Amino acid sequence: MNRTANPTADANRLMQDSMKRQDEQKQFDLMNVQRQKAMTSDAEKLILLARALKTETDKGTPDQGAILSIRKAELIEKLAHAIQDKMTATPNN
Repeated sequence: MNRTANPTADANRLMQDSMKRQDEQKQFDLMNVQRQKAMTSDAEKLILLARALKTETDKGTPDQGAILSIRKAELIEKLAHAIQDKMTATPNN
């Protein structure tokens, strides 16, 4: 049996592994906080756009702002998809 193929971890190696796991956890937590902030700001933008679109459509003149309403609806859809992607994101992607 070759002992150099799979050496037993010494105290230094164990400490390095422990520190690496702690650093990875800190990085993961930081990324999670940033993702949460981005989702919150995107959700606020989504709410503002949806309210603006609802106000425009409630006014009643369909021909006046049809193109703008369509563009706002497309923005709302893109933002909603972006939020959904951020909610399902993992650290690897």
